[in-house]
Amino acid sequence: MTASMNHGGTWRMPSRRDECAATYEVVHHGPVEAPEVVVCIPTMRRPHLLTRTLQSLAAQDVRLPFVCLVADNDPSGREGAAIAKAFLQGSSLAGAVIVVPRAGNCEACSAAFAAARTLYPSAPFIAMIDDDEEAEPDWLRHLLEAQERSGADLVGGPVVAKFERSDAGFFAAHPVFLPYYSTTGPVPFLYGSGNVLIRATVLDRIGYPNFDDAFNFVGGGDIDFFKRCCAAGFTAWFENGARASETVPIARTQLRWVLARSLRYGAINYMIERKQVRTIGGQARILAKSIALLGLSPIRAARRLLASRNPLIASHPIAEAVGRIGAQFRLRPEQYRKAR
Repeated sequence: MTASMNHGGTWRMPSRRDECAATYEVVHHGPVEAPEVVVCIPTMRRPHLLTRTLQSLAAQDVRLPFVCLVADNDPSGREGAAIAKAFLQGSSLAGAVIVVPRAGNCEACSAAFAAARTLYPSAPFIAMIDDDEEAEPDWLRHLLEAQERSGADLVGGPVVAKFERSDAGFFAAHPVFLPYYSTTGPVPFLYGSGNVLIRATVLDRIGYPNFDDAFNFVGGGDIDFFKRCCAAGFTAWFENGARASETVPIARTQLRWVLARSLRYGAINYMIERKQVRTIGGQARILAKSIALLGLSPIRAARRLLASRNPLIASHPIAEAVGRIGAQFRLRPEQYRKAR
């Protein structure tokens, strides 16, 4: 399991089934002295947004040394890899760039984690931020301080929506655009990998690939990962001060996209629960739960409508319930596949 670090190469990720889970190609690996943190950035066809992400990392106000690792999941275009390599060579930010040939969000995330552990094996922490996000200058410092203060194995922060659409008020309070938590403190588990700090040993204990490729195009591989971490006994903490902002393009502030995202949430919840059962009785219980949630969804929708006066927000529990039912018949909205 070696790679020619400075001149490129390929490393095969071992899985728990002793088969090749993915490969990646190292296209840049700049020198750095013993980083404390490797910040991973999975990317695909967002070169301009990626530049903003890298700029926000270069502006971090933190004393501990860190590097970034960009994982481009577009092997034919490689725009992200080109942008990242040029940025790293022309700035004070150090790090590496890899290309992940197998399609899928989970493939990119797992490859990024594997490359971080291979290229920087002594780094005690791995962080992740999405390629459409910008970190606040004190983002990484807040994550590290929260980890030291809490002793948690995983620390997450809020991702705040930054809408390109000026009249996005109708959408802004919808659950798909809001952080899951808002108060600093211990939490059962985290939800999103777009703003997270993880002990490197957690990745080793969970095993590679860290993200289940069944979620490649539906999404939710991060939620599944965090729930597996919880089941393995790892602790989680939410730090409200570790903030990042996410660019929300106009295409995502349309009814079709928001409803599809709500359907996807329901499908993800079903898929995660389904992974845990092996018996017909367990499957029957999940089906009963899905039917019950569908039956209750109009009541939940009515309550949300009274509270928000927004029919789109009110539709969320109904769409989630429908998504659960559809997933049981393999009808799953694959929003990440459409992006390719």
